[in-house]
Amino acid sequence: MPVHLAELALSVARCPEVPLAAADPAHPCHRVVHSQDQYEGPFQVPEAWAGKLETAKVVFLSSNPAISAGVPEAPAQFKRLAEIYPTADWEDERVADFMLNRFDGKETEWVNEKLQHLKVDGESRGRVEGYWSWVKQQTEALVGDGRPWYENVAMTEIVHCKSGSEDGVKQAADRCSSMHMDRILSATPANLIIVVGIQARDRLLRAYPEVTRQFPRFGQDDKTTGRVDPAQSIIEMDLGGKPRTVCYLWHNSAHHPKVKDLATMYPEDFPRLQTAALGSPAA
Repeated sequence: MPVHLAELALSVARCPEVPLAAADPAHPCHRVVHSQDQYEGPFQVPEAWAGKLETAKVVFLSSNPAISAGVPEAPAQFKRLAEIYPTADWEDERVADFMLNRFDGKETEWVNEKLQHLKVDGESRGRVEGYWSWVKQQTEALVGDGRPWYENVAMTEIVHCKSGSEDGVKQAADRCSSMHMDRILSATPANLIIVVGIQARDRLLRAYPEVTRQFPRFGQDDKTTGRVDPAQSIIEMDLGGKPRTVCYLWHNSAHHPKVKDLATMYPEDFPRLQTAALGSPAA
């Protein structure tokens, strides 16, 4: 396990802002940290990324990871137990192993080939994770399926603390992403960054006002068709210390008519996105 990646993942999982936010109602991360109060069990640590940051050709940048909580009274059996996910009482080595090897763990099969996570009883599995399946489909359309999909992609967020329904993301976005986003992106060779959803889009534009000036309609769709303007929503910019191709896409859970497939959103420009993922950003 590369030491620098383990250290990076742990620096997010053990974010020093968490205890400060927990104690201070005025802290911008207070709401997202306390969003876990409604769930049983110890605090689930911030998630650095999922996938292989060090070999990724594509990065999906979204809002924040969903809470991995169990609902004992849920009618659906797969919802009754929480996913095994690092909590504050885990040892650092185990946290780092989870973050770096979630899809190909050698000692623990955190996630199986069907993309079902392991439950806290150590035996049960959840349903197939829709977001992972969607990312897998988009990634393989871009770069093919010659190697495991998770080696070609990293999934990360602007806010790393977990919550339900993006609770607290708007308030925490600037603080969290200013601490972690560039450090994570600087550690990946990926040439294509896919900005997923409104929260990630708005934070990117606040962080890079020059993008707003040059591309004022980045991620802005036609309300009837759900499509964005490729000339405004596929851009070249320095992100995480290197030039990247950056584009916008609606989250897989977005409602109709939002377009949630890259090839459908950008039919004429999809080869450009493939080229970026497989090689270098466009000049």
